[in-house]
Amino acid sequence: MIEAILLDLDGTLLNVDMDSFLERYLKKLAQHLAAFTDPASFSKNLWASTGAMVRNTDPQKTNKDAFIEHFCTWMDHSQEQVWPCIDEFYENVFPTLQEDIGPFPGVPYVMEKLRQSGCRLVLATNPIFPLSAILHRMKWAGLNPEDFALITSYEKMHYCKPNPMYYLEIARMINVAPEKCLMVGNEYLFDIEPAEKAGMHTFLVDETLGALDNENKRGRLLDLLTFLSSLTAQKTREEKK
Repeated sequence: MIEAILLDLDGTLLNVDMDSFLERYLKKLAQHLAAFTDPASFSKNLWASTGAMVRNTDPQKTNKDAFIEHFCTWMDHSQEQVWPCIDEFYENVFPTLQEDIGPFPGVPYVMEKLRQSGCRLVLATNPIFPLSAILHRMKWAGLNPEDFALITSYEKMHYCKPNPMYYLEIARMINVAPEKCLMVGNEYLFDIEPAEKAGMHTFLVDETLGALDNENKRGRLLDLLTFLSSLTAQKTREEKK
């Protein structure tokens, strides 16, 4: 029986062109931190720090810790000087990046049904952003943070996608066995393959499909509800044998 449903955000619930969004994001953040660093080299350095965070496997070091550790190797100013400016960016500038970003059709209906399912819900977005940035993107998707038992941010998590340890950490944090979790996402290499390696059920969201492909565990977001029902029915049949 499925007890927890993990939901990816970008490309699954939130309709966003990530290339366009990241271009706007990096440009605005570089401008905001121009007093501390050269905007021309900022993007390259920021991606290097992000890469160090993604590669981190130290269970005692949060993603934020791993990011800051590398960030401070190229930033000429102290964390105490720079971080208030970064916090101000996420509070006041980041919300202006929304533009044409919004929820996929059917998200409100699917979320209502998932709330009624009794399963614990996890927003399993790749935890490379602070919680403040994730909450803004959740708002763009029309999501209520109170519906989720866990929102994976870089302050809380010690691993990133596509590391299977990210999914195992979620299972531990919500106290649900991996085999009783269902991961829902639109990227096979980041959402599906590592979650399956962690022992979870998976559902690949593919809005180009005309109907549910139950055998291959993929379909449109609205097909998730039918797929979830089929998993429940299958478990019931197995228990009766």
